[in-house]
Amino acid sequence: MAAGPDVSAKDAISPEQLARLYDEHSDAVHRLAFSFLSQQQEAEDLTHDVFLRVQRGGFDPDRGSIRQYLLLLTRSMGINRMKKRRNRMRILEIFRPGHGQHDPIDLQAVDARISLEHALVQLTSREQKILTMNYQEEISQSAIAASLQLPLGTVKTISRRALLKLRNALSSQEAG
Repeated sequence: MAAGPDVSAKDAISPEQLARLYDEHSDAVHRLAFSFLSQQQEAEDLTHDVFLRVQRGGFDPDRGSIRQYLLLLTRSMGINRMKKRRNRMRILEIFRPGHGQHDPIDLQAVDARISLEHALVQLTSREQKILTMNYQEEISQSAIAASLQLPLGTVKTISRRALLKLRNALSSQEAG
């Protein structure tokens, strides 16, 4: 589908327009997503998220074709996910059982773990469960959504808000 008058920057697109865009461009978006993430489920999740973002609007046909926009959006969102994955791995490494046991006493790791535990108790049980499934058990958000019988968007929203709560709680603990 060429960038035409039916896809604009100001308006969200209709489900029919989204279906046409998906049919024409999802293979290219998925291939690029898979080349970044190297995991089928994550590539599918990213492809889904790219088309959801496009549905809300934001495409400007004066700046290029819809295909260019979709691929650029996929690239940007893919890079963000790779950074998130890298950060998640660092966090898991720090807080995995046995980490720091090489040193007689790793006070920084103990202090960080205590701070994290204090921050975690401030979350609701649902937020804790979703973060545990995602970060400790390494279950994808789409699998969590299916397991908890929640919409994927709800799981993503709960996860994002819980992470922001943790960040704020940890920041206030460091400042205080």
